[in-house]
Amino acid sequence: MIRHLVAPLWLATRHLLPPTPPSGAFRVLLLHDIATHQEAALDRLLAHIGRAAGFLTPGDVPARLAATISDGTCPVLVSFDDGFASNHALAKSVLACHGVKALFFVCPGLMDLPRNKQSAAVAANVFRGKTDAVPDLMTWDQVAELVALNHTIGGHGMSHACLAGLDSDRLEDEIGDARRRLTERLGRAADWFAFPFGDIASIDKAALGIIGRHFRYCRSGVRGLNRAGTSPIALLAEYVDLNAPFAYQRLALEGGLDFRYAEARTRLEEMIRA
Repeated sequence: MIRHLVAPLWLATRHLLPPTPPSGAFRVLLLHDIATHQEAALDRLLAHIGRAAGFLTPGDVPARLAATISDGTCPVLVSFDDGFASNHALAKSVLACHGVKALFFVCPGLMDLPRNKQSAAVAANVFRGKTDAVPDLMTWDQVAELVALNHTIGGHGMSHACLAGLDSDRLEDEIGDARRRLTERLGRAADWFAFPFGDIASIDKAALGIIGRHFRYCRSGVRGLNRAGTSPIALLAEYVDLNAPFAYQRLALEGGLDFRYAEARTRLEEMIRA
């Protein structure tokens, strides 16, 4: 792909005069299921982040959003969507090696399904019927183990339904019930939510309003830099394709693709103001 070929030059150009990060700056890395052949790429990316930017934990976020941290750095918070079993394995191997404490967003309604029904539901709701090879989800015991390892669990909707356009009762089912179920199973309140699919077409102001009533933080899939004053229920994230060349991964993580999402960020901000 042309964008992969020009990524090294594009990245080098951006590094000629790197801007000073604004007060409270941080980025959120967005990942999903990690196949075995991608583990080495993840290890390499995390090693780079550790050297270049450093890692953020979910507990560090409030201080950065409140502008009580202004150190000229831009650390990275690592997050995983959908709750795949590969995430649990990686937390105990690759993440542990780099000292990363990550965010894992899970769908309690899908997890509660018996295994013989779960794969079909994941294929339909998460992959929109576009795949036959469906990775396993974590079990509740595996999620509890992540909590014991000081990782953070958030809601990703009960069933991974697109929230845009749903009526208030269905939104409450998807958002409020996810928080209640996580609290029931894990014995602690869940503060974090990530809306399914993450793009601007998958959210609206009604859904954000209900998310804000149940959760302290909401991470989108819209690209951009978080900073002091960013709304806690409109946090931005950088999806990185681990199959792409390393230079392109770095470019995506460092904001080199953010310009394409300016309109989406504006629409997200308008929903928050509304």
